[in-house]
Amino acid sequence: LSGTTYNLVTTASNNLANIKSTAGNLFNLTVSNPTATAAYVKLYNKASAPVVASDVPVMTIAIPATAAGVAEKSFDFGVIGKRFATGISIAVTGAAAATDTTNAVAGIQINGTYI
Repeated sequence: LSGTTYNLVTTASNNLANIKSTAGNLFNLTVSNPTATAAYVKLYNKASAPVVASDVPVMTIAIPATAAGVAEKSFDFGVIGKRFATGISIAVTGAAAATDTTNAVAGIQINGTYI
């Protein structure tokens, strides 16, 4: 099974993006944080870019700062993947709250594969 890759290097923003505007499966995700600031990757079941002030993510992944001793996290969602019935969207913010609008730090790398 092959899929489409998604790559993002964050900017000092919420990094709002629609990865896939129709139903899909996310197979893996790797997040590397070479910065001294923690961030939160938020995944949404949505056919358009998320509105971080009001949309609620289906998954939030805490990404510790490099100074915390963890620079990279990898997630494998198996052969079937994590299902998104509407679409796959992403945001990266500076705090964990579901509707947080704090800008993330620039320089975090996110890579994934989906169909």
